[in-house]
Amino acid sequence: MPRDQVKVLNNILAGYDRDIEFNRVTVTDALSMMLFEVTKVGEKGEELVRIRDYAQIAEKGAFRYAGQADTMLKEGLMPEDVYDGLKTVMPEDTRHVGPSYLRVKGLLTHRPTRNFFGKQMAYQLSRYFSLEPPPKKEGVIVCIPNMTGGAWIGDETARELEKMVDGYEVWTSTPYAREMRKVVDVKAGEKKLTEFVEGLLPTPAETAAVVCFEELRTAAETTQNATNMYRRFGYNEENNVKIVEASVFDYRHPVGVERLKRLGVAGIYLVDGRGFFDSSALLGNITVSQQGAGNDWLAEPWNFTRKILPDLQKLAGK
Repeated sequence: MPRDQVKVLNNILAGYDRDIEFNRVTVTDALSMMLFEVTKVGEKGEELVRIRDYAQIAEKGAFRYAGQADTMLKEGLMPEDVYDGLKTVMPEDTRHVGPSYLRVKGLLTHRPTRNFFGKQMAYQLSRYFSLEPPPKKEGVIVCIPNMTGGAWIGDETARELEKMVDGYEVWTSTPYAREMRKVVDVKAGEKKLTEFVEGLLPTPAETAAVVCFEELRTAAETTQNATNMYRRFGYNEENNVKIVEASVFDYRHPVGVERLKRLGVAGIYLVDGRGFFDSSALLGNITVSQQGAGNDWLAEPWNFTRKILPDLQKLAGK
């Protein structure tokens, strides 16, 4: 990260007391300023954030996300007509689309920035565990990030959580999950957990809670895959292990919200998509039309997709 970008981040952080307990509006404003101001001083093409309104989507297209459209269709989370429309635009690798592009993990490579967000996440988690304590008092809380952005925030949060959480020990290693974009289908005795998780890990009998970390959550496909994998290896209710999903930024996309609901897990986050769009508009970082497109997408993602599909098909030459 070039010196000018580091200077911008340090200047923004100087305006915040990192020891003040979590406030979502404050943290949302900080994240918006960081993403947009760092992008402004970066090299051409080195963007951490882009938001497009309907006119810009018609001209340049929408952004594709990691979540697979066929998986959403199979789970009953995406209507068939929307899937068929997206298939005409992306026949080989069909994804869901939207108006927003964020690279939160780029910010987290800056140590003071991840300390700021890590401390705020620790406040959130310590509050959650005080209200919803894991049933196994003698067990440890282990933070297991999904690579790569989750590793930065997961490790930093674990360090801060050690100082805040009462009644539980926080595991002093930060293992990380690999290949969680793929569905992990595991039968008993067929594979070892070390094939999926790198690092020192307590056994299910020693574990009170697993905190699954990502820096950004959209449709929660990676989160779902990781959670199912932990449960298949014994980190489950049968062994009194609580699983919690943590993310710096959670769009609160209806698919992601529904997947967490089906998993029966809590989703802890610092910044949500609607709050980010609204804050960014108030700060002058995006236009009212960009704010509107973002909020339309989060409120009704499939109606939003139907609306922009003709433009996407035209751009794709269909």
